[in-house]
Amino acid sequence: MKALTKVEAQFEIEFDSEKEAGIVLSAIKPEISDSPSDRTMTELKCDENILTIDIKAQDSPSLRAALNSYLRWVILSQQVLELSR
Repeated sequence: MKALTKVEAQFEIEFDSEKEAGIVLSAIKPEISDSPSDRTMTELKCDENILTIDIKAQDSPSLRAALNSYLRWVILSQQVLELSR
């Protein structure tokens, strides 16, 4: 059996407001430039209250690691937003 050579995933996360989505985007965007791995490429964008995370990876373990990281950062950012309310 041949291993996958390229894998990708796209997540859309809906927030209560456009402002919240923008705050989370601003919080996690620096992680793209500081990525420790050159095996993944990530794009983040906001469209109104929807945050889209697009990840392309060379292999499935890299994709899984990137997904876990970005989702943890989104959850953490959302928890901080909730504390500030």
